[in-house]
Order: sequence, then structure tokens, then C-alpha cells
Amino acid sequence: MTSAVIVGQPNVGKTSFLINFAYYLGVKELRFMIKQPAGFVSTRTYQIEQAYDQLTSTKPHKTNSIQSIQLRLPVGKQDKVIRLVDSCGLIDEIHQQEYIRKSMAETLQELMVSEIVLHIVDLSQLSARQELRRIDQEIYNFLKNRAGYKILANKLDLDIGQENLNKLNQFVDKRLVVPISAIYQEGFDQIKVFLLDNV
Repeated sequence: MTSAVIVGQPNVGKTSFLINFAYYLGVKELRFMIKQPAGFVSTRTYQIEQAYDQLTSTKPHKTNSIQSIQLRLPVGKQDKVIRLVDSCGLIDEIHQQEYIRKSMAETLQELMVSEIVLHIVDLSQLSARQELRRIDQEIYNFLKNRAGYKILANKLDLDIGQENLNKLNQFVDKRLVVPISAIYQEGFDQIKVFLLDNV
């Protein structure tokens, strides 16, 4: 089964994207496979609203383990199945907490083995910057020539969204950028097509 990992800094909307993209595809109940620190995999099932309440937060590193769901992408009479992977936020520096460092290492491992990488960049964080954050630049430099790589420019719904999208397009190859709003499902049609093309 093809894996698509969602990567990016903490609090850019990775988990919100996963939940809302599943909802966009008609999923009402999310069955997560969660890689536990001890090495085993557990399962947890959430209704959409319950997933928002329990899995998202304004605090960084709410997601501190690899968690994935299987999604069916409708195409003709058959569906294509994909493993959509949520991951720990990546940062420029070494985190103080050992379990967060381990989660970031697992995220990097997942990035290496996944056929598809959805790199979420928060447009609201570009306002005062004249360049990408180092971790985003490193991910981009490493993956920009891989067929299954896209940058999801999130938070297009904010007032500053379009202006900062123009700024982002100066830093990266704009053909790799899909403007989205993870909350309002903007750009999801384009992401679905991209996933189908790469499954």
C-alpha cells in the first residue's frame, strides 16, 4: 500500500489536514494505527469531532508519535487505497524532551520510506521572514526532485494568506505548491488528483 506522510513544523495544521481530508472523502470514523514508543502498534477509533478535540491543539507537539489511517480514493469503479501518515512536528534545533526527539527521528524515517510526502508550510508564519525556516528549506532541498512531493501552503483562508503565498512562490518552485486551507478544505480536489496520480 502506498504511504503518504504529512510533514512540517509543529502547529502548521498537519493533523487538521489529515482529519479534514478524510472527512472530505466521506469518512465519518477515523481508525488510527498508532506506533507506540515501546515499538508495538495500537489502534484507536474516533468520530471526526472527537478527533479534532483529542488530537489537535494550539500547543506544539500534540502529535508525538506516528499515527496513520487508511483512506480510499475513489477512481472509476475501483478505489485506490492509501496510508495517510500524521507525524511529529520537525524543528530546527534539538528538542529538550527525549520522547519528542525520538518522534522526530521516526518522522524522518517515515519521510525516507514513504512514496508521497505532503509538506505543510504555514503561510501565516512567513509574514516577517525573507526565507523559509531552516527545517522547511532542508525538507524542500531534499525532496524537490522527487515525483511524490508537494508543498501544501496552508492557511490560505487568513487575510495574509495570498500575500504570503506569493512570497512562498519566490522561495520554492511554485509548480510544487498547492495552496490549501486545512480547515475549509480549499485545495483538496487538487491534492486528491495528486495522490491518485502517485498511488
